[in-house]
Amino acid sequence: MIRFLAGLCIFGLAAASLSAGGDDAKDPKNWTPVRIRGGQEAPEFEDIAQWLNSPTLTMKALKGKVVVIHFMAFG
Repeated sequence: MIRFLAGLCIFGLAAASLSAGGDDAKDPKNWTPVRIRGGQEAPEFEDIAQWLNSPTLTMKALKGKVVVIHFMAFG
């Protein structure tokens, strides 16, 4: 009986480890980088109802500067 339970536990652990592998497409190690061509112009900011902590910004005013964009949503 103990051998049967031990075998059942080993089989259960093996089955769980195989099924826990998940989808390989979701694993970041398997992702392929996408090449983005340089020299493209960034689109203008559109449909922004209110700017927080700054005046209205344009791409022309930001040209040549490092820009970090933090997207937020209020729900």
